Amino acid sequence: MTGGSPESIVGGPSAKAFNTNFASIYDAVDAEPVRPGSLYAAEAEARETTEQLIRDAGFDPIHLGDLTQAPLLESLIALTSTLDRGELGPFFYRFNRPGELPAS
Repeated sequence: MTGGSPESIVGGPSAKAFNTNFASIYDAVDAEPVRPGSLYAAEAEARETTEQLIRDAGFDPIHLGDLTQAPLLESLIALTSTLDRGELGPFFYRFNRPGELPAS
């Protein structure tokens, strides 16, 4: 979905999700004391389903906006890949407002 307006191949509502999460550690999601996040962009008609799929996978959905925001997700791949190749390795991420993250 880079370089243009993302559109559904089959004509239904579309979303962009999971490309900033590491598949190699999906099996560790349930062991996290606080659910990790998953950034996504979605058309209004796809938002509820996308959020449910993200929750079903063990993540908290973090909505960026409609599909015009999908390029932001693509641009994050360079950052997440650089962090992965560095000392951090594959990682989970969370975004929260002050006071919203439960104490461990």
